[in-house]
Amino acid sequence: MEGLWTIPTRILTDGVVPASCVPIEIVADSSPPASSRETSPTQPLWAYVGPFAAYMVLTSIEGKGWLGIPYEGWYCLKVLVVLALLWHFHRAWPRWNARGLGWGLALGVLGVVVWLALDRLQLAIPGLAGLVESVMGSREGFNPFAQHGVNLHSVSFVLIRLLGLALVVPVMEEIFWRGFLARYLINDNFTQVPQGQFTPQSFAIVTAAFVAVHPELLAATAWGALVNWLYHKTGNVWACVVMHAVTNLLLGIWILSTGAWRLW
Repeated sequence: MEGLWTIPTRILTDGVVPASCVPIEIVADSSPPASSRETSPTQPLWAYVGPFAAYMVLTSIEGKGWLGIPYEGWYCLKVLVVLALLWHFHRAWPRWNARGLGWGLALGVLGVVVWLALDRLQLAIPGLAGLVESVMGSREGFNPFAQHGVNLHSVSFVLIRLLGLALVVPVMEEIFWRGFLARYLINDNFTQVPQGQFTPQSFAIVTAAFVAVHPELLAATAWGALVNWLYHKTGNVWACVVMHAVTNLLLGIWILSTGAWRLW
């Protein structure tokens, strides 16, 4: 996952309804339920963007060996920094609730099947994998057992890598993609937009932005659209976190069992 981008500002225009067309009646409150709203109407932007930004910056340098620190050291530092930011900001996010978690579990399992199948298809299409790598780069593809074999050092790193894959990344990414960006594209005051709400444009932009930081182009397109659908169906970013966590955990197990380190 490499690179950052500028998030566009949208200007929304309100229509005007003639007073004579408005019936005099009491209507139900259409605001989102309390369980789907943040704890305050004015939450800091950095609560949603900060962990993601830190992750992206550290990802861009973790394989360069700066300061004589190997990849494992930079990755562990990245996990610690992002975990600290997630904990610091967690009270600003939508409150935890269990709505749609069953869907999240089921689609998480489906998601890893889709990811692996479409990644294989991408490799099978002549020239596509090379083109994507030339434009977007590739993952670090680090084999934790290549240098040290199976010992305390390598096993400890694998456990930290799985922690990052199945906990840190799902929370950090979903709070950014669905919790922030999907709603910011509808209204600058994004905390006032109900969870799960999309326009066709915001759905497409969030999917495309997700794809832009994943070299598995076909897999990321399908998976990104699927998790957007889940968010729209459940109106709960935590269902998306569960889906993301299940897919990533199963993918991590697949990588460890097959040695497909290029997906790591």
